[in-house]
Amino acid sequence: MTSSMVIVLLVVSVWSASAQGQDDLLFRRRVVSSTFNSLLYGSALVAIIEPESGAAAAGIPIIAGGIGALVPVLTNEKWPVTANQLTLTTHGQLVGWAHGFGLSALILGDGLFDDEEEEDGIGTDAKIAIGLGALTSIGMGIAGKSFGKNKDWSEGQASMLALWGGIGPAATALTVGSFAEDPRIFGASILVGGAGGYLIANAINKSDSYTRGDVRAIGALTTMNGLLGLFIASDIIEDDVEENLGQWALLCPAAGMVSGALLGQVWLKNAELTPRQGMTTIWSSAGGALLGLGVALLVDSESLTPWYAIPYATSLGAYALSVEMMKKKNAGMATIFDKNKSNWHFSFMPQNYFLNEKISSSGFKVNGQKARMQPFFSASVTF
Repeated sequence: MTSSMVIVLLVVSVWSASAQGQDDLLFRRRVVSSTFNSLLYGSALVAIIEPESGAAAAGIPIIAGGIGALVPVLTNEKWPVTANQLTLTTHGQLVGWAHGFGLSALILGDGLFDDEEEEDGIGTDAKIAIGLGALTSIGMGIAGKSFGKNKDWSEGQASMLALWGGIGPAATALTVGSFAEDPRIFGASILVGGAGGYLIANAINKSDSYTRGDVRAIGALTTMNGLLGLFIASDIIEDDVEENLGQWALLCPAAGMVSGALLGQVWLKNAELTPRQGMTTIWSSAGGALLGLGVALLVDSESLTPWYAIPYATSLGAYALSVEMMKKKNAGMATIFDKNKSNWHFSFMPQNYFLNEKISSSGFKVNGQKARMQPFFSASVTF
């Protein structure tokens, strides 16, 4: 509870400060991200060492969070963060937990889930999984920061890597979980999906060019379709009358995420959205979902389906409207700039007057032929 209050106070205090530009916004996000992840690491440490004192259990995450907040504050002037560094660092810290747990499942197998709890505490295998998840999160965060600093990637390329780096392990884990129950297979699917996601993102970055705003909009559609698949799966599980039908329902959110990302890439190709426009699509879809939820409340159906189908429809409608409006706006701006470019080219050459005088007076010849008079003006048009 105390840790949650610290997070809320930190977010409010950091966001309430006036932002003077992109650097200030990046700094805000860096402080909040560092603090949040440090609180998680502190909580992981508490779960592993299991201090006897309740004060220590509460104090360690707070101390870790404080250190996480101070580090970017004290080092920002010397090592300012870039958008790519922040994107890949945050992604690495988040997805690192999944990779750590996947590696733990691959190593420990059934012992990870069958480990009996010790007296007043958690089992050894669970502690190993928590510790490995924290270490992997830290390691992938450091790697992400290094890539963001040293790789000559655009903001869109870095964002695309982060997007598919999250879709990959989630989609493969859900797919494998729909038919396999072996923890080692499940853990391996997370690791393989993560690697596959980065390979897919790298291939996309080589063939197409997306801005950070484009990827934000793609991520919004990915989230919408993924949530739709999750609710469909819940609906199937609720009405499950056949054995293992609920397990196969896990394919729905996996298909939703992948289809949302692929559809978004087709939809946003050459859109050239700015980061702010990308955020606009996210807020529009959220507002549309809220509107749909209100309509669902008015319908007040006993079935689960209208409770997610209506919000999804209104969210998708608001999303589509915002995307098309901004695409037209960007295309219109490009047209205006094109119209300002003239296809006519004029040249004025007064020096040819003296050249013509010389030609007429001396009978100047080129390759045995008398030279022609040179024009004072020339004009051309490009179609």
